[in-house]
Amino acid sequence: MKTPKNHATADKLINAAELLFAEKGFYGTSIRDVADCLSIAKSSLLHHFPQKEKLYGAVLKKLADEMTEEVRQIRQQFPDEKEQIFEFVCMLCHNSAKKPNRENIILRELLDNPKRAEKAKKWFFVDYFNELTGMIKSGQSKELFKAVNPEIFILQLLGAHRYLIISLPTVKQFFDKQIYRQILNDHHTELETFVRERLIKKEGV
Repeated sequence: MKTPKNHATADKLINAAELLFAEKGFYGTSIRDVADCLSIAKSSLLHHFPQKEKLYGAVLKKLADEMTEEVRQIRQQFPDEKEQIFEFVCMLCHNSAKKPNRENIILRELLDNPKRAEKAKKWFFVDYFNELTGMIKSGQSKELFKAVNPEIFILQLLGAHRYLIISLPTVKQFFDKQIYRQILNDHHTELETFVRERLIKKEGV
């Protein structure tokens, strides 16, 4: 059984690894990098996480659990699925600005995962994805949403958002600050428009 001290050490390792994986990705980060970040011996880190894959998995699980809980909170707080989906879009845009490490890791994972997908034993974001598709299915059962494929809709929504996020460092070099801020504001509006046009069922239809 792990003691509170062991849990605290593991949490510190996970948090340090999160920063490094966000900056350099899975393949660019070594166990020694994480150990050096905390000024501990490499052997101490390996005591908690014998392989880099285990540490990376712990980081992904932490992020996935946080994201899943955020969606669950929205679903509990707002009984109407139309409110839920717009609150989710708002949160999606907010988190991209406030939690860049999370976004960087997710984007890197989407790019790097194909190299490891066949060997992966667990996809940590399955509960997150199920919560989102469950939201769509629930709204469809109440005839609030159109008969779209829930999985495809969520993938398109997340894809549209993350394509912009991955483009931002380059886009920022093209335009002045005012135009750049306007792009971010308009992006939120465009995602809401996508939801409204593609998903929301018009009254009387």
